[in-house]
Amino acid sequence: MNDVHSMKLRPHHILCVRFISIEPPGRGEDFNILCRHVRDILFLHEDTIIEVTEGVDDLCDPCPNLGDGRCISPFGDEDKVRRWDARIINDLGLIYGDKKTARELRELINEKTPLDFCRNRCPWKTICSVFNLRTDENDPTRIP
Repeated sequence: MNDVHSMKLRPHHILCVRFISIEPPGRGEDFNILCRHVRDILFLHEDTIIEVTEGVDDLCDPCPNLGDGRCISPFGDEDKVRRWDARIINDLGLIYGDKKTARELRELINEKTPLDFCRNRCPWKTICSVFNLRTDENDPTRIP
């Protein structure tokens, strides 16, 4: 995959791709490859610019659950996902259109997580490593 210097990602992708390492079934190899690449950017890159976007983003493009420019996933359609995004963006103190480096987003997420959304609303919280952020000595996302 080409080196990416900027991406548009919706709030739940900015937060969740880093902490949920499973590849959702039925999304296809193109989606899984891009998801791994986004995870690498959020974990390792310093200067890649991420624009906080409302609605469909760069990660959604190869997803088979994208229909007519909207998420049609059985796990959360576009309306539900926009509500997740609104809670996450609010809890992180971001606004749509913000542009941050991957490093800045990592630092912000390290400071703010786990979010209220993570604790009380997230349907994936049983498989999410965000709750290990401050406790697991072997987790590369742990704050020293």
